[in-house]
Amino acid sequence: MRIAHIADTHLGYRQYNIEERENDIYDAFCEAIEIALKERAEVLILAGDTFDSATPPVKALHVFKEALRKIDGRMEVLTVLGDHDMPRRRGMPPHKLFDVRVLGVHGIECTEINGILFGGISNLKGRYTAALRGEMAKFEKIASKYKKSVLIAHQAVEKFLPFEGAYELREGELPGNVSYYAFGHVHSRQSIRINDGIFAYAGSTEIMRKDEISTWKKRGKGFYLVDLDGEEPLLHTINLNIRPQFEEEVEAEALNGLQIPESEKPPILHLTVGGMHINRQKVLENVEKMLRGRVLTYKIAFKERGISPSTLPETVRGGGDGILREIFSSFLGEELAELALSLHRNLSAGNIEDAIKTAEAFFEERFKCGGACGEGDAEGTQSAEKRARGREVEKRKRKGRKRVREWMFKMWW
Repeated sequence: MRIAHIADTHLGYRQYNIEERENDIYDAFCEAIEIALKERAEVLILAGDTFDSATPPVKALHVFKEALRKIDGRMEVLTVLGDHDMPRRRGMPPHKLFDVRVLGVHGIECTEINGILFGGISNLKGRYTAALRGEMAKFEKIASKYKKSVLIAHQAVEKFLPFEGAYELREGELPGNVSYYAFGHVHSRQSIRINDGIFAYAGSTEIMRKDEISTWKKRGKGFYLVDLDGEEPLLHTINLNIRPQFEEEVEAEALNGLQIPESEKPPILHLTVGGMHINRQKVLENVEKMLRGRVLTYKIAFKERGISPSTLPETVRGGGDGILREIFSSFLGEELAELALSLHRNLSAGNIEDAIKTAEAFFEERFKCGGACGEGDAEGTQSAEKRARGREVEKRKRKGRKRVREWMFKMWW
C-alpha cells in the first residue's frame, strides 16, 4: 500500500495580508494532491491544520471541495483536526461540509484498509494531555492485533520541540506496535526511527513563517509518499514548487551590489541592512527602486552599529536594556515591560529554566489576594464567595503561565 502523508496545509492563511500568498497556499495544496494521484497513492492522510482556522474563507472551502472532486474515490481520505482547525466549544469543523472522514475528535478512532490498521486522534493539549496519553496506550493494545498499523495525530513531541509547555508527548509515551507515525504540527519535515516503526512529521506545504526559511533551504517543502508493502515503511520525499523566500544581509554602503537569486516565481525578500549612522530614509527609497517588479514583497530591518548614548534621548540611554525597556514599555506598559526585559535577558543567554521561574514569580506576585485566596475567617470558616474568588484567581494564574510559556517558546524557537 502507498500512502500520501500531508500536513499543515493551512488553507485560508494570508501571509503578510497579501492575496498572492493566500493563493500560494492553495497552489501548494493542489500540487500535492495532483502528485499523490499521479503516484497512485491509495490513502491520503491529512495530519491536521488542513485549514488555518475552524472558520476558513469561502475560497479555502472551494479549493478543498475541488480537490476532493479530483480525488473522486481514487484515494481513501483520512484526516484529523489540528490546533488551528479544531473548533471551539464543541463546534463543527469545516471538514464536515464534505464527505471526508475526521478521526478521533473525542478519542482514538480506528479503521482498517486492506488489512492495515489506521488510527487517528485529533489535537489534544492542556488539561487533556493526560487523556491523550491514555488514548496512546489504548491504540498500542489495538495495534498489537495487526501486522501493520499507522497512527495519525497532530501533536508536539518533546524530542522535536524540547521546551517546557511546547509539547504534549514524550518519545516514551508514543505507542508501540506502530509501523508508521503520520504526525502533523511541526512545520519542518523530518523522520526518525521510534520503537519498531518510522516516526515522521510531513512538515508544512508552504513557508508559513520566516523562521521556516532555513529548514526549507535544507529540506524543501512538501510531503512524504510512504510505501508500506515492505517489511518496514519506505519514505519518498516529495518537494513542491513553492514561492521562494530569501534572507539577505548587506551593509548600507554596499546596497547597490545586492544580488537576488533567480526564481520562477517572484520571491519574498527579508533584508537586513547594517552599518553606522544609516540614513534610513535614503535606504528605503533605494531599496524600493531596486526591488520594484523583482520581488512579490520585501521586509526590511536595520542593524545599526556605533550609536553613542549621548546622541540618544534621555529616556533611551543606558545601553541595550534602556532601548529595549523603552520599546517594551510603549507596547506593554511599565509593569509588563520589566517582565519582558527579564525574560529577554534569560532567553538570550539560553537560561530557559530561569525565564520560567521569573514568569511564574511574576504571576504569583500579581495574583496575590490575601484572604480571598483561601484564608479562613476568625471562626476558621470560609465563605462560598471567597472560595469562588480563590478558584478564579488560580484559573487566571494557570492561564497566564501558559500564555507566557507559549510566548517564551515563540521567542526562543
